Amino acid sequence: MKKNEPPSVWGSLALMGQLGLVIVIPLVLGFFVGNYLDGLTNTKNVYLYLGLLLGLIVGIFGAYRLFAPYFK
Repeated sequence: MKKNEPPSVWGSLALMGQLGLVIVIPLVLGFFVGNYLDGLTNTKNVYLYLGLLLGLIVGIFGAYRLFAPYFK
């Protein structure tokens, strides 16, 4: 693909698929790790919420890194 050429439909769909995975995978991992730590420490959803928050932060950072070349 040339520099001034718009992306193809398949390229755009692949980019949206990557965006979904970059956000969803850290959230799911944060959920499972937080739930596991809550089970170990007998707390009620403290680590679950922390894991989800950390997963969201990592997902947003990953999405930014994915789209950073397009912002320039």
